[in-house]
Amino acid sequence: MEVYDPSGSTEITELHAPRLETLNGKKIALLSNDSWQAHRTLPLVGKMIKADYPTAEILSYEEFPIGNAVIDADATVVRAKELGVDAVIVGNAA
Repeated sequence: MEVYDPSGSTEITELHAPRLETLNGKKIALLSNDSWQAHRTLPLVGKMIKADYPTAEILSYEEFPIGNAVIDADATVVRAKELGVDAVIVGNAA
């Protein structure tokens, strides 16, 4: 049996940022795309990270613009840089 991929090839033009070795001592921003129950799930994600990495600092999604239309805007990047963010978690799937 032969299987063909109809999607063609994809050229990689940008690499992802390297992974952090640890979240201990890191400042982590939670960004909300304002989808399904993000106001409940993102704080829970923050608590779960703090349980495993007590020295991590979690920045609430409320510190940043909210919604798919704005979370990737320059203002969000500027705000993250101002706050010295080491990592960002974007959520929530709908």
